Amino acid sequence: MKKTLLYSISALILSFLFTNTISAQEGTLDETFGIGGQISNNFGGASTVFDAALQSDGKIIVIESATPFGQSSEFVIVRYLANGDLDSSFDRVGATTILGEKDFGAGAIAIQPDGKIVVAGVVRNKVNDVSETDIMLIRYNEDGTLDSTFDQDGIATGPLKNSQSGSAILLQADGKIVVGGTFSLDNWQINTFGLARFNADGSIDTTYGTNGFVQTPTIFRGVLNDIKFVDNENVIAVGTNFASNFLMIKYDAMGQVIPGFGSNGNGIIEEKFNEIALLNKCVVSKDNHIYVAGSSRNATKYNAFIGKYDSNGVVDTSFGVNGRIVKEFGNTIASFADDIAIDSKNELIVGYGVGPTSNYDFALESYSLDGVLKTSFGTNGYFSTNFGAGHDYFQTMLIQPDNKIVMIGNNYDQVIARVNNSKKVVLSTDNFTVNSTVINVSPNPVNEFPVLNLQLQKATNLSVDLYDAKGILVSSLIKNKLYAEGSTDQALNLSNNLAKGIYFLKVSSNGKLTKTIKIIK
Repeated sequence: MKKTLLYSISALILSFLFTNTISAQEGTLDETFGIGGQISNNFGGASTVFDAALQSDGKIIVIESATPFGQSSEFVIVRYLANGDLDSSFDRVGATTILGEKDFGAGAIAIQPDGKIVVAGVVRNKVNDVSETDIMLIRYNEDGTLDSTFDQDGIATGPLKNSQSGSAILLQADGKIVVGGTFSLDNWQINTFGLARFNADGSIDTTYGTNGFVQTPTIFRGVLNDIKFVDNENVIAVGTNFASNFLMIKYDAMGQVIPGFGSNGNGIIEEKFNEIALLNKCVVSKDNHIYVAGSSRNATKYNAFIGKYDSNGVVDTSFGVNGRIVKEFGNTIASFADDIAIDSKNELIVGYGVGPTSNYDFALESYSLDGVLKTSFGTNGYFSTNFGAGHDYFQTMLIQPDNKIVMIGNNYDQVIARVNNSKKVVLSTDNFTVNSTVINVSPNPVNEFPVLNLQLQKATNLSVDLYDAKGILVSSLIKNKLYAEGSTDQALNLSNNLAKGIYFLKVSSNGKLTKTIKIIK
């Protein structure tokens, strides 16, 4: 018993001593994506990207409007393979949906667990020569064809008085779909924050709000930009109002404003920040803190900012200066925080448009959740890239399972960049033991042909990769080989040319890290 305890303590100490991280150079273009880490495509006119989503197989879906010169815009949905190539299996690469006299504009996209694609936006049509807009949902099958099981033709609309549009979307665990947008009341010139909820079949969920819709009449000319779940199925909405103040509102699971959110007693946070304050996006951490990204204008230019609140709308004054970090990239440099996310390392990723008024570029920074800039990211904590002269408008970003960052936007074309961002891997010297599965290496220090000792509870496909002490891949030793249940000894071929030093064997199963073993040559 004492020996077992001493061994466990020793293994634990060694695990801490040799903990490390395998990482690529964070904050650099991923040159395995497209050409040099970038791609650019045109789909029939001037591009304006609205949103993007990541499929479980790594494919990237982007929605945009394409506006041919002198013509009206068309809604386009495009799918890329994980390497940045266009996916020719997806309904002619770009699928434009124009039906009869109506036309559609996209605002947000989400992928259902079954792989179906849901797009929220607006449908425009004319009634008695009067233009009207209705909130809209389109659902596609995974191959890009319309899903005829969704409201009979794949397209669901929610007509209210005057006009509505959908700019954000959330999928509930029960299959219901929450759409956030901007709704008009009796006067079509007065907009307000709005929510709608649809059942999984595309019908309006009449139990939500008032007959399926929520309008926030206390917001005068408000524009909703983003929604996220917080505290389970409560919803945080962010945007801006006519007075150029930024807004945050918290709704409960049935669409009612929660009065206790913020300090005004009405469930609405409205803040004046310089001449103009815009909230573009938000993200919610695992502990239900709310991070917001936006920009504010002073007398001369816009500056990006990020802020932090708890789930009750109370500012976290320990974050930045009184709960806010305001960016200043130079006296003549404008900046806009257009998206914000939390990566797999629980770090904050902020995407910007940055530059003088004639030449905006894509930019990124990484922060701890406490607001500390990660200076090892990019150059002194800052990454930027462009696609040539003129404006490159950053719009949105995705965090892949491998933690790489996909930045999406437009100039005249649709443009995408992928940025390296390491995924933390703990490297330790102890044997991996879970459910009677044991993996180790002998001898260690190793010779040219060390043996990987496997004791597997069940038949398993394994891959083995060799990394140096800097986390750089040296070689792939085994690729997705099936091993039988029980005990197996697998010889590994390490070249005589392998320099002496410390290395790490990373053993993975079905793409997921199973074990990392420190070896000495």
